[in-house]
Amino acid sequence: MEPSVQTQDQTIAKYSVGIDLGTTHCVMSFIDTQNEDAQVEVVAIPQLTAPGTVESYKQLGSFLYQPHEHEMGHGSRTLPWTSEPKALVGAVARNLGSKTPIRLVASAKSWLCHGGVNRRDSFLPQGSPEEVIKVSPLRATELYLEHLKDAWNHMHPDNALEQQDVTITVPASFDPAARDLTAEAARNVGLAHLTLLEEPQAALYSWIDNSNDKWRDESTSVMSFWLSMWVVVLLTCLLLPLPKKTVT
Repeated sequence: MEPSVQTQDQTIAKYSVGIDLGTTHCVMSFIDTQNEDAQVEVVAIPQLTAPGTVESYKQLGSFLYQPHEHEMGHGSRTLPWTSEPKALVGAVARNLGSKTPIRLVASAKSWLCHGGVNRRDSFLPQGSPEEVIKVSPLRATELYLEHLKDAWNHMHPDNALEQQDVTITVPASFDPAARDLTAEAARNVGLAHLTLLEEPQAALYSWIDNSNDKWRDESTSVMSFWLSMWVVVLLTCLLLPLPKKTVT
C-alpha cells in the first residue's frame, strides 16, 4: 500500500514525528529534519500513574478509565499542562481499571477495525452499567492522540505537533473504514500534516535505518539465497521422472 498523505499547507516542519497507536500501548518518536546528524528519539510521555502522581514513560498505555463522580478529587488529575484533563489515559487508567474493570476501556484499536459494530457509537466499556460514561472506539483513539499531542506541545512549545509532519502506523489488516477513522481521529485533534503507514512498511524502514547502510549487502545476500533455492526447486521438478499414468 502506498502511504496515504493528507496536508493542508506547505509549512516546513522542523520535526518528523511517528506515532504507533498500539492495542495495548502507544509510542511516539521523532527526528529533527533540519539536523543532518540527528537520530530518532523516543518521547518519554508524562502521564498519571496514580491520583496526584505524574511519571514519564516511553509508552502510554492504550487504556481509558471512566471514574465515578467522587473517585478523583480536586488536584488528583493534574498533568504538567492542565489541571483538568479530558480523560484518564495511560498508566493510571490501567492501574485503576485493574481494580474496577467495568470502568476500563481497553483494546479500542481492535474495536476500531471491527466491521460488525458502528465504530462511531459510544458503547465502551462494553457491558458496563448505565452510570458509566460510554465512548466510541473513534473517541477513545482521539483521547489517546490528544494526550500525546498535549505532551508534545508541553515539551516543544515553539514547535506544536499540529505544525509537524506526523506519521501514524496502522496494521496491514485494517480495512478502509478503520484507516479513515484513524485519520479522522488525528484530524479531530488538529493533526493535519498526516501520513498513514502500514506497520510492515514501518518495520522495514526502521530496519533500513538501523542497519547503517549495511542493508544493501544484507538484502543482496537474502535475494541470492532465495534465488538459489528457487533454482534448486526448479531443477528438482525438471529432473524428477513424471509419474506413470495408469489406464484402467
